[in-house]
Amino acid sequence: MARVLLISPKYNGYIVAPHLGLGYLASALLKRGHSVRAIDGLREDVRYDPQEYDWVGLTSMTTYFPEMVEEVKRAKSFGLPTVIGGPHTIANPEQALVQSGADFACMAEGEVLLNELVEGKAPSDIEGLVYWKDGAPFRTCAKPTFYPDIDDFGQPAWDLIDPRSYPKAPHGMIARRFPLAPIITSRGCPYSCTYCSAPITAGKKMRWRSVNAVVSEIAMLHEQYGVREIQIEDDNFTIKRDRVFEFCEALIRKKLDVIWSLPNGVRIDRLDPEMLAIMKRAGCYLMSLGIESANQRILDLVKKRLNVELVRKVVGWVSDAGIESCGFFMIGFPTETREEIQQTVDFALSLPLSRANFTKVTPLPGTELYELWKQEYAQGEEVDWSTFNFYTFNPKMAKVSSEELSTIQRRANRKFYLKPSTIFCLLTRIRWDQYRYFFRRVFNLLGMYKITGKYVDSRRYTANPKAIPSGGPVISAP
Repeated sequence: MARVLLISPKYNGYIVAPHLGLGYLASALLKRGHSVRAIDGLREDVRYDPQEYDWVGLTSMTTYFPEMVEEVKRAKSFGLPTVIGGPHTIANPEQALVQSGADFACMAEGEVLLNELVEGKAPSDIEGLVYWKDGAPFRTCAKPTFYPDIDDFGQPAWDLIDPRSYPKAPHGMIARRFPLAPIITSRGCPYSCTYCSAPITAGKKMRWRSVNAVVSEIAMLHEQYGVREIQIEDDNFTIKRDRVFEFCEALIRKKLDVIWSLPNGVRIDRLDPEMLAIMKRAGCYLMSLGIESANQRILDLVKKRLNVELVRKVVGWVSDAGIESCGFFMIGFPTETREEIQQTVDFALSLPLSRANFTKVTPLPGTELYELWKQEYAQGEEVDWSTFNFYTFNPKMAKVSSEELSTIQRRANRKFYLKPSTIFCLLTRIRWDQYRYFFRRVFNLLGMYKITGKYVDSRRYTANPKAIPSGGPVISAP
């Protein structure tokens, strides 16, 4: 039996919710009889006794890769073997291994790979692993195969990521009910948007959990952890119309006092009034919509496969169904002009949206946009991952200056969030115990002051400190 410590580092972040990546890895390890502790740096301090562990596994997205590197260095200073994973590493495994100094890196999801590694299988025989060979990174295969039947992974180890132990800082700023838990019902993305890393980090082939498994998990979360709201974090929840109906009908039959939302975004062209109606009946109250741009040239340029003329119609359908919507917009695409950026902002302000995100184009590693940025716009500069923030990154790709792009972004946020209708909507939705966190984030979006340090102090905002025992919960397989 191996003693494994899983870490997601502390970093500047708005979303502080149960970490599904840690939960699924922990669940996979526990099924094979290993002892596991999961530390989520946004929930608790990253403290541990190195003598209690045999392995340390670490995960990160690109936006907090530098923080993960520091945790790798600390673990290695204790003499612990380290393995890194998560979206950034999957998209960029050799470079991540070199920059972090870790011992091993995952090229795909780690539920199978991590078990093989801690159980002593030879690194050269583990598909999807990158390790050091003759002083250089060596990958065991050109491209790993993503695991086909994700139902085999079961549920995350919820005892280690207890929803009651997290602050009220959910995906999307506001939620209606707590405790809240995120879930996934599928993995993968078949689209080829040039700015998105989902097809790289989760595979282009869609893989589905069974509807029965998903609904059973929701029921368990409600009954055992008191969860009253679910956030479905799929990249493509609505891509399979029949499955959406099957899920909604099963949830309606279950008669759970649970509402749900889709904060990670759904495709505009995969919605219709009938689908929206049954989603509303099943408890869906909010969804984010991947709009990105209001200019057809830009949408075609980034291979979004979306007709801009459809957007207004679908946003209207969502509103008519009684579901709130958040629009995702990006500014600063390659060759984008001032007029095209303003067209997107004006379009966003004209839609019946409850919320809107105006982010700067950020070239994530592995994407087509990243390769273009490196070749034509980075000007030979060494990549500084600490700058890769969707709200503050300086893409240098649009036909406007960096200063003007930031000004347009601030003005867009101010115009949207200072509209009387938006203010009224938000003030009537937010809970009293979310106000302090909420206004810090909104003021930052409006550019009214600059936040230093951590956006969320998890020790201050923890919903139930007793749910995190001193030293952190450790679970051993029976």
